[in-house]
Amino acid sequence: MDRLQTATTSTPSMAWKPGMWRRRVFAPAPIRPTRMGWSLIGCSSRPRAHGRARRPCPPYPARSSTAAPDGDGARGDNRGGREPVMHIARLALTNVRTFRRLDTSLERGISVVTGPNGTGKTNLIEAIALLATTRSGRAGADAEVISQDALREEPLPAATLRAAVVTAAEPVTVEIVVSSQEVRGRAAAEERALPPTSRRFRVDGTARRASDLIGRLRVVMFSAADLQIIDGSPARRRRYLDITISQLDREYVRALQRYQRVLQQRNSLLRSLQERRARPGDELAFWDQELVAAGAVVLHGRATAVRALAEGAAAHYADLAPGVEPLAVCYEPALPPPAAATVLEAGSVEGVESVFAEVIEARRRDDLVAGMTRSGPHRDNMRFEIAGNDAAAFASRGQQRTAGLALRLAEVALSLERTGDAPLLLLDDILSELDEQRRERVLAAAYGVDQVLITSADEDRPGPADLPDARRFRIDGGELRPVE
Repeated sequence: MDRLQTATTSTPSMAWKPGMWRRRVFAPAPIRPTRMGWSLIGCSSRPRAHGRARRPCPPYPARSSTAAPDGDGARGDNRGGREPVMHIARLALTNVRTFRRLDTSLERGISVVTGPNGTGKTNLIEAIALLATTRSGRAGADAEVISQDALREEPLPAATLRAAVVTAAEPVTVEIVVSSQEVRGRAAAEERALPPTSRRFRVDGTARRASDLIGRLRVVMFSAADLQIIDGSPARRRRYLDITISQLDREYVRALQRYQRVLQQRNSLLRSLQERRARPGDELAFWDQELVAAGAVVLHGRATAVRALAEGAAAHYADLAPGVEPLAVCYEPALPPPAAATVLEAGSVEGVESVFAEVIEARRRDDLVAGMTRSGPHRDNMRFEIAGNDAAAFASRGQQRTAGLALRLAEVALSLERTGDAPLLLLDDILSELDEQRRERVLAAAYGVDQVLITSADEDRPGPADLPDARRFRIDGGELRPVE
């Protein structure tokens, strides 16, 4: 992974070696801890406010595109040229936001859903994304998935989402039920207080864990919120990575869930030790081992995925904005620079685990003083650069939007490469914000997958001339009606 470089130092070789921390071989003074833990590269070549310059993250070389110049087909192979197979044959929603009862058949190919703002177009897209990832695209309580009418009228309101999915292997039905855990009285309904909820998951009618449902249906969702991946918080970018990788790697899902539980336990113990409510002993060593084992899988999964996403995004950005400065994407593990460099270069989870174990052991005293775990995947970041400059700080809105589109298109190719089947494409009212050239590039990608759902408030964009073979629907009163 020579394209992912660390900051140059005066030390001839800063590769991680066992015992490096014990010998106190540190990076020189210009590389210091940041509020994100440690900065690996510093993607921007501009000096920061406190005077420390950061080396640019080198762009991945753009790979040759298999898409035709005029948009016939989408980039990437599909493993031997076989036709991609993954689509929803039937979708049923009960008490899901604006939908009291929706039961509709969906066909392969492109479907365009139109309707005025506020009629439920985004609710439809997010319901499908929720079935794929088990996570809502909006921050907030699970109870917000339940329709307001059900919360007012039913004593035990529940939202049910179900999809019959056709895949290359075999058909599967996935289902999520979000239900209230308390009987709703009239007072609570009038106050519009959200009740505590529980979630149940089923695969082919059998109760399963969330981790068993993720990946049965895979989606890539394009929306205006994609700008937050570029200019939002590191937590937003970590969430993006977790959702993307989880759909492709079930081991990653389980490791991430384990890591989050262990991190909570370790931080609780560290606070107790800091406040002298507990004594150091074998318990902290146990949580260290558990943290390292789960965290190594997460670190390795993210490093591998970002490498592929960076290459694809660079190529797509060059297609979407030909002749302009290149896009570069870098993954920044929240580890000291030598350890982070080794993580990026490691070819296996075992190699990452030994490095992460060294870091946790070396920083144990600092963690005890702080009362929290200061290194690990929970503080990772991903950065975007255009022409060597931090895209969040210096790119225009149009450049940021194009970078977000390029990243999503790269995500499609990653899913195809990992699984052999292209995911569903969900385009939530973004085409009206794109110029003609970028709109044509995005629509061209729609012909490389099995099923695409596009929403728009404008019935003429995309119009029949743009997508002559698309089926058209209109949302009206919580129902999806075909447009002749």
